[in-house]
Amino acid sequence: MNTQTFRGVQALRGIAALSVMLFHFRWNINAQIPGRGDALFGWGATGVDLFFLISGFVITLSAAKAPQGISGALNFLKKRALRILPAYYIILVISFFLSGAMSTFHYADKTENFISALTFIPILPDHAPFYVDDGGMFGVRWTLNYEVMFYLFISVALLFAKRWVWAGVLFAATLVVLPLTLGYQLTLQPAGYKVDSALLGLITNPMTWLFLTGMLIGLALPYLRWLSSSVMAVAAVCSLIAAAYFFSHGMYAGHGLLSSGWVYGLILLTFALSDDVIGKYVPNFLIRLGDISFSLYLIHTLMNNGLGKRFESFGIEDGCVRFVVSIALSCLLAWLSWRYIERPFIRAGKIKTVSKEKNAAASSPASHK
Repeated sequence: MNTQTFRGVQALRGIAALSVMLFHFRWNINAQIPGRGDALFGWGATGVDLFFLISGFVITLSAAKAPQGISGALNFLKKRALRILPAYYIILVISFFLSGAMSTFHYADKTENFISALTFIPILPDHAPFYVDDGGMFGVRWTLNYEVMFYLFISVALLFAKRWVWAGVLFAATLVVLPLTLGYQLTLQPAGYKVDSALLGLITNPMTWLFLTGMLIGLALPYLRWLSSSVMAVAAVCSLIAAAYFFSHGMYAGHGLLSSGWVYGLILLTFALSDDVIGKYVPNFLIRLGDISFSLYLIHTLMNNGLGKRFESFGIEDGCVRFVVSIALSCLLAWLSWRYIERPFIRAGKIKTVSKEKNAAASSPASHK
């Protein structure tokens, strides 16, 4: 099961990518109307929190069907790798060449940053919750460090029969036991803990609670089906209105479970429980936006740097026109990336999985009776 089963959740994924893009493009509006871009889209960075919640939700539904053991864990990791790595590395290479290519290696910090991007290794312990340089070409990758860590933890849990118990043990060890052992007072703030290791900062950072909240929503879903879909649809609409009010007034417009996290968590819960109703009214363009959301998230920063540096030569000045052009071009390139990179690899992974399952069934003792 994935977000495409839940049309409302798939639309939320698209909205999350859109909000992050608008946040990064808001300076164009500021250049023409000072402060207006910040007022309209200053909250947009919180789309990352919604991404984390949805990821926890979806991975829980997916991992629930994965077989126990090493093969199940490896198959889970392979599926996730095919989902994110091809598009990520191709766009990373494109960004590399558009940002100066070999000149990168003339600077130690840029070289370290590029290697960090290639290996998903955090490098800046004093820059929480990012732990990498979150500006420039490779800036948005900081969220993938959390994603990869989350996938690795879930794959370990799949080795055991009681996978969710073990997942709880693993995350409790890093988010509760480890900070207490190091002498810190527990916090839910994204600033995390002042540690000397960027990797230690990453695995103990409270941003991970967003994934766990999404997991809890996924695990609780079967037990909450008795709730009326119509009532939950009303609650979903109310939660969106509340979010719009909060964010437009500068409330809960930061990262973390105590800020935008709980707002988005409520939205995700009510949308998932009301999909029978809301799903019928979700426009197809939002579903498509959800399809291309990962590529859109990765590729839109090119409009501010690599490709964006060339806009002036085409007569596109900084301002609202560049804002609109950046959005349109980002969506076009994201669709191409989804169509010709993401989707083929995802389909290839599904075909291989089905083939292995058929072969395993054919070779089982029961099939020869």
